[in-house]
Amino acid sequence: LLGKTGSGKSTTGNTILGRNAFFEDFNPESVTKVCETKHTRIGSRTVTVIDTPGLFDTMMTEENHKSKIEKCLEMSAPGPHVFLLVIRLDQRYTDEEKNAVRWVQHNFGEEASRYVFTLFTHANYLRNKTLKDHIEENEDLRQFVISCAGKYHSLENENRENQFQVVELLEKIDKMVERNAGKYYTRSVYTRLKLTCEKLTNGLYSNVGKILAFIVTVAVVVVAGTTF
Repeated sequence: LLGKTGSGKSTTGNTILGRNAFFEDFNPESVTKVCETKHTRIGSRTVTVIDTPGLFDTMMTEENHKSKIEKCLEMSAPGPHVFLLVIRLDQRYTDEEKNAVRWVQHNFGEEASRYVFTLFTHANYLRNKTLKDHIEENEDLRQFVISCAGKYHSLENENRENQFQVVELLEKIDKMVERNAGKYYTRSVYTRLKLTCEKLTNGLYSNVGKILAFIVTVAVVVVAGTTF
């Protein structure tokens, strides 16, 4: 489960699990500070849900976020089948939601886009309007869904007794997994991304060092050749 702070990831996780497994609080600040894993049986399968700290949490540094990401991947070994991006329909669509997919791509790699699935909550807010119509009427939201390869579903967390909505979600995830040839997102993909970033960073520092050394050398030559 991914989403900005206050998106209702914990509540959504409880709806999927069919019980109060994750702590919930109507607080604008992040309730979840660490990754948490819970399991349940739905039909003949075991479903594992991982709740994560809010994206763009101002109370957490970028380095902390990275360590949480690594912990999340360790907890989902051998790897997650889907990244559920949770978005509330009863709140204004903001730049943070727009940047969510970009955040996933930046931290998990471009390949992670194949595993991203938009999960809308508070569907009852639409009243007589369908979710499809709501998406079509909002260009930013439409582009966001397109960036997730058109994969989306809605849940009513206020109607937790309706487990049919969860079954429908799992069926859609199953189809996505089939399109991904049954594969899950693996830690090796993340490791390759991390190594690439480290190489780029090291290369950048190396080049900066060479430039500084050149500047210092030139400065020394100029000073040495100056006559007073």
